[in-house]
Amino acid sequence: MIDYYSSTERAFRESGPLYHLYTFPLETESFYQAPKDRVTIMNLLAISIMDSDCKLLAFSLMSNHFHFIIAGERARILAFFERFKRLLQNYYRYHGRKVNLGKMTAGLTLIESLRQFQNELAYVIRNSFVVNSDVNVFADLWSSGYLYFNPFLSQDGVPGDQLTVREARAFSQSRNCDSIDSRIYVKDGKAQSWSFVDYKRVMGFYTNARQYVLSVVKQVEAQVETSVRYGEKPQLADEELFPIMFRLCREQFKANKPALLEIQDRKRLAVLLKNNYYASNGQLSRLTGLPLSEVNQLFPLTAKDQIR
Repeated sequence: MIDYYSSTERAFRESGPLYHLYTFPLETESFYQAPKDRVTIMNLLAISIMDSDCKLLAFSLMSNHFHFIIAGERARILAFFERFKRLLQNYYRYHGRKVNLGKMTAGLTLIESLRQFQNELAYVIRNSFVVNSDVNVFADLWSSGYLYFNPFLSQDGVPGDQLTVREARAFSQSRNCDSIDSRIYVKDGKAQSWSFVDYKRVMGFYTNARQYVLSVVKQVEAQVETSVRYGEKPQLADEELFPIMFRLCREQFKANKPALLEIQDRKRLAVLLKNNYYASNGQLSRLTGLPLSEVNQLFPLTAKDQIR
């Protein structure tokens, strides 16, 4: 029998069911209220995933929500999430914090194709990048983007079972934890993500490093669709909107650039960019050449975002 699947397709299909688990942003609270919170959340994530029968393929720890791509059965993934949430709630309760994780609910999306996986992965690891201009999507230690195809990835630290009881309790922020899974490597009290993320499996879903990088930085429109599906408004940089704008000029108005359009067509172009790609008023003015005052008249409800 002839195998028509590419090696990347075959690797994807042999990985079993894959899901994107995401939480909805807390409206008024942040998970990070003290300097050690972010490290503790990373540690609790490592403990929870290693105690499950699932494999973590990607993650992003945002200030008020989380994203995880996980290989495993649906029920087991939900059990992982409940354990992670319980450990996190215990941590906040022990330190007298008023972070109500009862409000934190999770959505779960089945990933049904290799292309969808690549889009979902790009969406997950770009989360911090799209909201913070100082974040390097391939160097953010609070998401998994830096793990894949990284020839300089340092795999140091000590196995969790070599920690003393005192160190294990500090690592987990729990008096009930006397030892840590040996598969979790720890450095300076922090779980090393290379040890609990199955990043090598993910690399099998791409032909090479170039395809991985381009899927993250180039497939902008697919990532816009992914954002909208999760009820979020994508935040694209001018550099990402430029090629979209030129394509729209050619397809919709038979012109090579906005400068060749009549004013009414520029306004129509602005409407397309606003409705389909959530461009801010300031971006629309910069991209189309329309005066900001005219853009604000078109979109008065979003005039306050003109500085973006």
